Amino acid sequence: MDEQKILETFGFNLKMYRTKLKLSQDNIVDKTGMSKAYISNIENGKHNLSLINALKLSDAVGKNIESMLKEIE
Repeated sequence: MDEQKILETFGFNLKMYRTKLKLSQDNIVDKTGMSKAYISNIENGKHNLSLINALKLSDAVGKNIESMLKEIE
């Protein structure tokens, strides 16, 4: 999997799990302290996030990092 695909997969999964939980981006902001623009860029695969932020976001939607990197088929 190439780098861009990893970012897109993580972002897609973040948005999918967030919406399944009926969480807004503002809810994720409250849980993580990250900005809404940053979260939006991650969900759109436009930002290369740190491992720590990936873990915080995974935790915010109740998933482990492995789930966040799994491609949906």
